[in-house]
Amino acid sequence: MLNEIETILNGEHFLSMMIILVLGFTLMSRSVLSERVHQKQFWVTLVVCMLLVFQDILERYAQLDPDRRTLRMITTTIGYVLRPVAVLGFLLVIWPPSLSRWYLWIPAGVSAAVYCTATFSPMTFSFNESYQFMRGPLWPTMFIVCMVYLILILLMIHRRFRDRRVGDLVVIYVCVIGCLGATVWDVSALGGAVTIPAILISSLTFYLFLRAQDMDHDTLTRLWNRMTFYEDCRKLKKTVTAVASIDMNGLKRINDAMGHEAGDRALMSIGRAIRSRAGRKVFGYRIGGDEFMLLFLRGEEQRAESMLKDLVKEIRGEGLSVSYGLASQLTDADASLENMLRLSDRRMYEAKSRYYMLHDRRGKR
Repeated sequence: MLNEIETILNGEHFLSMMIILVLGFTLMSRSVLSERVHQKQFWVTLVVCMLLVFQDILERYAQLDPDRRTLRMITTTIGYVLRPVAVLGFLLVIWPPSLSRWYLWIPAGVSAAVYCTATFSPMTFSFNESYQFMRGPLWPTMFIVCMVYLILILLMIHRRFRDRRVGDLVVIYVCVIGCLGATVWDVSALGGAVTIPAILISSLTFYLFLRAQDMDHDTLTRLWNRMTFYEDCRKLKKTVTAVASIDMNGLKRINDAMGHEAGDRALMSIGRAIRSRAGRKVFGYRIGGDEFMLLFLRGEEQRAESMLKDLVKEIRGEGLSVSYGLASQLTDADASLENMLRLSDRRMYEAKSRYYMLHDRRGKR
C-alpha cells in the first residue's frame, strides 16, 4: 500500500499544490491589479492547474491496474483537454483588455475535440493489450496548441509592456521560456509532467511583477511615480540626453468649476497622451499633482522637441493645456542631468507664466 502511494504521489504534486495555495490566498487579498488585470483571469489558470493535479493523481492510480482502464481513459483525456486551458489562462492575464478574447478559446476547443475522440479512435492515444500507453498520429495536438499560446504570451508581453525597461521584464521572459522548455520536455521521450508547475510558477511570478508595478507607478495616470523618477535619475544619470518638465495649466480652475473628479479625468488624459509616447528609451513620470517629467535616453534627444509639440497638440485637442520646458544635450552647453533638470524646470515655469499672462489679458477683454 505504501509503495502504491509513493508511486501515485510525487514531488511535482506537492510543489504544484503549494504554489496553488500561495497564489490562491494572495489573490483573495486583492480584487484588481495594475493594468486592469482582474482576479478571474488568474483564477482560470489556478483552478485548472488544481484540477490537473488531481487528474494526474487519479491517472497514476489507474495505471497500476488494467481493470481501471476506463478510469485511465477518462483521466488521460481530461488531462489533455485541460492543459491548453491552463496555458490559455496565463495568456488571458497578459492579453490587453481592449482586445476581444473569445477567439483565443478556439485552439483549446479544437484540441479538446481531438482528444475526446480517444474513446472510439486511436488517432490520439490508446492502450494496447499489455496496458501500455500508445501514441497516435494526432497525439502532439495539445502540445502544439500550448506552444502557440506560449509564443502569443511572449508577443503580448512585448506589446503590452513596451514602456517597461527590459530589465523589469527579464524575469517574465525567463518564466515563459521555461514553460516552453517544460512543454518540450513533456512531449519528448524523456516524459514527465513539469508543464503545470512551470505555468504555476510563471503565474505567481507575474502576479508579483504586477504588484511591484503598482508600487512603481502612479495610481491615477499609470505613469512612473516620483519615487521611480528619483531612482531612474540615479541609475540613468549617464544615459539621459534630454529632459522635459511638463505642467498642466488650469487644473485648479477645473477643480473649482467642475469638481476634483473632472480634474482627475484631465490628469488621466494627459497621462494617456504621455504614455502613448513613452517606450524603452523615453520614460514618463507623474511627480506631483499636475507635474510630469519625461526622460529621453541616448538617441532620443533629436526627436524630443517634435514629440513635445505633438503632445501639446493632442492635449489641446481634448480641451486641456500644458506648459513644458525642454533641456537637451543638443542645445545646452552644460548637459549634466542635474543642470538639464534645472533648465527644464525654469523653462517650463517661464512658459507657464506666459500662458497665464496671455490668459489674464483675454479675460480682461
